[in-house]
Amino acid sequence: MQLINYGIMGAAQIAPRFIAGLREAGAAQVLAIGTRNLSRTQKFAHANQIPRAYGSYAELVADPDLDVIYIPLYNGGHYAGAKLAINHGKSVLLEKPFTLTLDQAQNLFTLAQQHQVTLMAAQKAVFLALTQKIKQLLQQGAIGEVSWIDAQSYHPGGTKIAWFQDITAGGGAFHGSAVYPLDYIQYLLAQRFTSYHGLCQRQAPAADQQSDVILQTEKNILVHLFITAKTPLPSRMIIYGSHGKIVIPDYWKASNATLYDNTGHATSLQVTQNSEFVFEIQHFNQLWSQHQLTSPVMTPTLTCHTVAIIEDLYRQWTTSI
Repeated sequence: MQLINYGIMGAAQIAPRFIAGLREAGAAQVLAIGTRNLSRTQKFAHANQIPRAYGSYAELVADPDLDVIYIPLYNGGHYAGAKLAINHGKSVLLEKPFTLTLDQAQNLFTLAQQHQVTLMAAQKAVFLALTQKIKQLLQQGAIGEVSWIDAQSYHPGGTKIAWFQDITAGGGAFHGSAVYPLDYIQYLLAQRFTSYHGLCQRQAPAADQQSDVILQTEKNILVHLFITAKTPLPSRMIIYGSHGKIVIPDYWKASNATLYDNTGHATSLQVTQNSEFVFEIQHFNQLWSQHQLTSPVMTPTLTCHTVAIIEDLYRQWTTSI
């Protein structure tokens, strides 16, 4: 079987981990990488055993041998990078946050449909083997009726990057990390969020360092999200039900969780995984091979709804200060 040829647009910190996951997933290879600095690209390509190196994104997407472009650019560059790739007939796996606005997200899906290429948000959390196990347990009523979900995430890495301080560039803790719990919870519950409000901690014009948001699903389940790049705390999600709870540490990449019943009895939930990227890559490769333009899991509807929530909250936050 012919390998799917990937190109990588940008040499972000996440890229080597993605490459390792892609090689573990099989059925594909990284054939090329492009950045805006040829010397940097060549060093990255050599370090990660990538055959072709380009000094511009335009050269990358013009490579006729590439099937898919994986885009881990800075948040504000996602839309332009994906649009460039799609317009050159490339399928795109686009890192989170998908785009900064709903209009941008809708435009990309429309463009991908016009060019008959596959487009999906790179949301590894929903494809994890542990996520499938937890979703099945919830459907089976293992903790009874779900009533409340409490999630907190600590992601300090972005604070050292200049653009992280600029909201217009997609900076801020909520821009960077809220996609994980928003997508994850909607996928687990098969419910959309219908209302939300919250606060962020920022001093204009700097981006937010942390935010606190309450949401409600269409079946009246309450969700609490605390996202921080400032306060060291354990990252975890707790799903509360009438008969117990499920505690998931580092839920966006987890391989283990614990189910507690109302007596406090604990049941360990574990799966085996090396790279948390493998499952989303395998799913995307299958979509591409079958010429499916969108994912039935990370659907355009789910992606766009999450983008709309984040955009709306930032609109509220930036106009209130």
